[in-house]
Amino acid sequence: MLIISTIGELHENTVGYSYEDFVNYITELNSKSLIITYTSEENFIKNPEYYREIQLLMKKFTVNFPAINYKKYDVLRTQFKFKTESAEDITKKNITDIIDTVIDSYLTGYWKNPETVNSEITDSIFKVKNKFLESVNYDYVEKYWIPLHEEIYNYIENKKDEYDTVITDVESAFFYREKNL
Repeated sequence: MLIISTIGELHENTVGYSYEDFVNYITELNSKSLIITYTSEENFIKNPEYYREIQLLMKKFTVNFPAINYKKYDVLRTQFKFKTESAEDITKKNITDIIDTVIDSYLTGYWKNPETVNSEITDSIFKVKNKFLESVNYDYVEKYWIPLHEEIYNYIENKKDEYDTVITDVESAFFYREKNL
């Protein structure tokens, strides 16, 4: 199964991986049936303007969404996100924000085509970021992020004959690639 990363609205300004480049890349890979992992069908229907890439994919491919309870994970994400009640919490959040800015700045310069976005370097950077996040906000990663991704993975694994390509957010691609979907 192919695992392809979307960079969301960054497609607008990434020469070589625009929305059209993204769709063309998937077309060149002879994909037919896609499963979207980074939003629910319900959320897409409510907010299609946030998901231009899905709109474009739907014109060329069969697009599916995992039938999981995303609302449960919305509650967990809110519950375990950074709190800013102490100086320590604020410091952890600020350092995480700085790391996000540095990563985004570096990768937007590095990404030149589908191969660089879907590269081992990109995956390694987000894997390290996830490990750092786990060290400063353990509950967020262990009680929200990993369970969400495990449930999506299990859903896809149980129906893997129905899909040939996983479309995931760039920050999660390493997780699915390591699982060898």
